[in-house]
Amino acid sequence: MKKTLAFLVMAFSFFELKAQEAKIISIINFTGTIDKYPIEMKLEITQQSDSVSGEYYYPKNGNLNKIQLEGKLKEGVLNLQERAYNTTKRKYETTGSFKLNYVDQTSLNGSWQKAGKTDSYLTTKLIAKENLKAFNPSNYVFQYTRNRVKLDYIPSDAQYYFDLISLKVFVNKSMRWAFTEFEEVFTKETEIILQDLNFDGYLDFKVPIYYPGLAKGDYSYLYFIYYPEKRGFIQNKQLNEMGVVFFDAVKREAETVDADGSGNEGTKTFRWQAGKLFLVKEERIYENDAYTHFTYYKIENGKSILVKKEKKK
Repeated sequence: MKKTLAFLVMAFSFFELKAQEAKIISIINFTGTIDKYPIEMKLEITQQSDSVSGEYYYPKNGNLNKIQLEGKLKEGVLNLQERAYNTTKRKYETTGSFKLNYVDQTSLNGSWQKAGKTDSYLTTKLIAKENLKAFNPSNYVFQYTRNRVKLDYIPSDAQYYFDLISLKVFVNKSMRWAFTEFEEVFTKETEIILQDLNFDGYLDFKVPIYYPGLAKGDYSYLYFIYYPEKRGFIQNKQLNEMGVVFFDAVKREAETVDADGSGNEGTKTFRWQAGKLFLVKEERIYENDAYTHFTYYKIENGKSILVKKEKKK
């Protein structure tokens, strides 16, 4: 994990201990069909407000052609409006809607309706990739204990930063886990994101953290992996050091992105093996270079081994 600039530690002007319940956002992936057409869907469900956002796509069209979703989950019924980008008009338009029953924390069953077609419905059936019976987000409460920190320098929103002291996890109102070994970890909102980070079917979680002394790359996460055999979470050092990581439940891959602001950009793709992430692909573009450069690796004997390099226009 990146180290916050040392002078931040000296910037405390007062001490105010607070315990707050965290807002929980669950990222759940579903696979299934609209009528006879396969789709892949990802939803972000905010537990306290029942608001839902997300996206889905048809595999035959590729995962770059994603349709945006927004709606509410109330009393087990999920209502979603979809918006797709119209390349001719160069804007997003409402193209349809879903009405789905969230059945037994495992599936979504209902219908899809095209916008403007009140008498036409297509049957929709989706199954969650995650094992939500083993880890039901509605049974969990995460509680932050934090010190308010006043930073006597830019940024102007410095008064909104907190020093994380502890994080407690309650299951059905009983405290199950407590994490206290945090050093120079700064937070803003009290927020927990539940997500299957290692694609084993169990929800893990990540904590948004911030670096107020940095102009770029000023946020990241602390990552906690759930181990069913230990019935507990363990903070993952490798993910922490990688910073902001994106997870693709369909490809079962993780990605990091970097850019220097001058046209030099890169994406690294990783896969899990034996509890660790290994680099399998790197894609880079450079300023004043018409080619995209690719490097491929294979995982062998606990290492990422170079396979080949190529470049394409």
